[in-house]
Amino acid sequence: MWSPDSRRQRAGELKSLGDRITRYRQLTERFGSYFTAESDRARDLATLRHRFEDLQERASHRQRRLAKGVVKIGVVGLEKQGKSAFLSAWLQCEKLLPSEAERCTWSTTVVEPGPEGTFQAIVEYYAKDEFQQRIASYFDALEPGSATRWEGLNGAELARLRGSYRARTGHEVDDHDRSSRRDVAAWAELQDIASSLGEIKARLGHAPATLTASSLDELAELIRPYIALKDTRAGNRPYAGVRAVKVVTVVIPVRGAMPGVVLMDLPGIDAPSDKARRDTEEALANEVDVTIFVKDVTRPSLVQQELELLRAMQRADRSIKLHDRLFVVLTKVDLFDHPDENGNWHWALAVRNFKDQAIDRVFPYSKVWAHQGVDPRHPVARQVQDYYNQTQPVSGLDQLQAAIGRYLSDELERLDAESVAAIRKEFGELETALRGALVTVKETLNEQEFERRKEQLFDELWEHIVAGEDARGLLPTIKSNLSHFLDHEVSDEQRAARAARANLRIGEIRRDLLSRLTPEEAESKRRQMPSPGLMNESAVEIEVRNQMRERCAARVLGMGEDFRDSARESIERMLGEMFVRAEYQGGRLEMLLPPGQTLLARIDAMGRAGQVSESVLRYQNRELAKADVAFEVLSRYFARQVIDILDATDPADRELRLRELAGLEQFFGMDIADKATRSDPLGSAMAATSVPMSAPTATNFPVQPAEMKPTSTVSNLMDRFKPKPDAPSAPPSPPRTPATQPIPRDWSKMLGRVRTDVERISNFLEALAKHPRGLQKYHEEAVRTVHASWLDREGEQSLRRWARSECSRIWPDRFAAIDSEAKRARDDVRALEELFGAT
Repeated sequence: MWSPDSRRQRAGELKSLGDRITRYRQLTERFGSYFTAESDRARDLATLRHRFEDLQERASHRQRRLAKGVVKIGVVGLEKQGKSAFLSAWLQCEKLLPSEAERCTWSTTVVEPGPEGTFQAIVEYYAKDEFQQRIASYFDALEPGSATRWEGLNGAELARLRGSYRARTGHEVDDHDRSSRRDVAAWAELQDIASSLGEIKARLGHAPATLTASSLDELAELIRPYIALKDTRAGNRPYAGVRAVKVVTVVIPVRGAMPGVVLMDLPGIDAPSDKARRDTEEALANEVDVTIFVKDVTRPSLVQQELELLRAMQRADRSIKLHDRLFVVLTKVDLFDHPDENGNWHWALAVRNFKDQAIDRVFPYSKVWAHQGVDPRHPVARQVQDYYNQTQPVSGLDQLQAAIGRYLSDELERLDAESVAAIRKEFGELETALRGALVTVKETLNEQEFERRKEQLFDELWEHIVAGEDARGLLPTIKSNLSHFLDHEVSDEQRAARAARANLRIGEIRRDLLSRLTPEEAESKRRQMPSPGLMNESAVEIEVRNQMRERCAARVLGMGEDFRDSARESIERMLGEMFVRAEYQGGRLEMLLPPGQTLLARIDAMGRAGQVSESVLRYQNRELAKADVAFEVLSRYFARQVIDILDATDPADRELRLRELAGLEQFFGMDIADKATRSDPLGSAMAATSVPMSAPTATNFPVQPAEMKPTSTVSNLMDRFKPKPDAPSAPPSPPRTPATQPIPRDWSKMLGRVRTDVERISNFLEALAKHPRGLQKYHEEAVRTVHASWLDREGEQSLRRWARSECSRIWPDRFAAIDSEAKRARDDVRALEELFGAT
């Protein structure tokens, strides 16, 4: 035997179990979110989550029913099947609940057993939002989405809705031939609502009202205006405000009632609006324990709406099978006194149709026989008597009540216990499965997993950068900027600017060297020698040339430093295009560099930190060093080869040096010296840029002096390096008087020879600085090499590694999300261990 206390106790067990189910379901959701939907772990956890959700839904429905402590028997069916009449017969009051030939029931009626002499009803009203939900389908039938205008429903609004329906469908809403039955009924409902809207609005949200009567008949009259839509005894006049009523609870004495058993008369689910369907489905899902399905045998087959109702009942409480909690009542069996054309009785066909749905508790019943007694002469009376295995004619009502009594006494408690046990058993199986799945997941969610995800995310972002799909993609911007810069650096304008700068530098060298070739300097050099009196002009000339060679070498070395600094400045400007002006999503690479003075120093520090590979730092360690080597060649090789001319006083030595100079001339292009001696040095250098640039070979640089005899070409080579016309000549020394000083020596010829060689060297250096195959070549070679080192495959891969090491700073929002997810995973793993440890 069931009891309210046992039901509440089981409800408490299910509530505690439901809390654990909720926590486990949340765990599956949280851990499942760490994996992509296509992964095996995500699919396994999703399957477990769906099973937990299904179990939680069933446990929740069962817990709500048990928590009430009462048993609610719901009477359901389509409209005009005799539900209210059946319930009135059950209560032995034919007039308690309104029952008419046409649709009349609006409210849900609940009948609770009370003490003798108690005849009371409690009327509950809808809130405004609940009422709008219940009548929304009426408005949607005429104009979808117009239910929010219900408070202004009047004649003008009805006309507008009618016009909207006509514009949408092309015909009038009350055209029975073209409009659907639902649309016609919705239009009629809206007209009735509009006629009593004021009374409806006055009752919505009102506190429950209590009605008290002295007899059952008096109570039936009092509750009728709160249940029925129209007063059929007064010209079918609508009851004002009845549509605001949500539920009417009737408390009366019930014969043979079991304590804690409540009857519910639910609206027909095929009413024109969703109101009846919503009320019935909500009651089935949350309140009804036992269902009585009322079926009119005038249509013995199950129609589509009745089949849908059966499925809704099954979904409402899946912890107990439908055939274990459903009773079917076949009404109006007395209407047919003969079988159909096939020899089948309607009630027997209806019984068979329900048994085909695995429903065995089917009870044929007649309202007339229940109130007036069974007519033994009716052919169906004998059939019903045999169906119930009775010796006397029966109406079917007593048999139904007895079957429900046995169900409540013998089966309900067992079904409650079995349903709770089944839920607990399934939960244990799911808990075991979840433990195994989450242990594997916990081992997966380690630091390496999130590092792998960062790498995967970076690969996706890098693909966008390389492909240039981002309008401000990093690599495309760098490549574009560097290409533009390289084109600018090797342009004629930049070459001319560098040549002009070199021309100024060489002009200073020329003036400085020539200013030191004076008779006073020669005489001073002679006096510094060990035996000044014995020193002839040749010895002094050798010393002067040695001094000039040292000075010239120092000046040439300074010019090499100028070109090296110029190349470094160009490279730093080029790297500025990458690190300062190249943008990625609104940021710049410069922010990723360590602090420092110059850009080159900051990038070098980045390389020492291991963020950029050696191959990319070639501009600092190798490639730019090639330019340094080139300038060393200038100071140690070209300068030695050219300046050694100053040491050559013997004609054979001079011829050898001039041959070497001719070899250099041949490497840099013929007539280079002649071009250098023209009046417009800058224009001469620009004209020389037309000579094609080709890589030098080892044979172009004569390292050892060539053993060659003097030839007639020596004079031609000497002519080719004539001093410039505007070169200053040494002023003649003023003659000394014999009386006061010794006769001075004439150093003019010696100084003239040295001056000629200095002019030749200056002219050659000038051409070397301007010509594309001279220092210009090494300047551009350094810039090109650094440019290529950032754009070749190694450079791209190194830039990729660097961006990977700094991706949290480049894309902070994307990678911070993974870091946050990793932290969340650690917290979830701890919660998982605590939960499993506690259980």
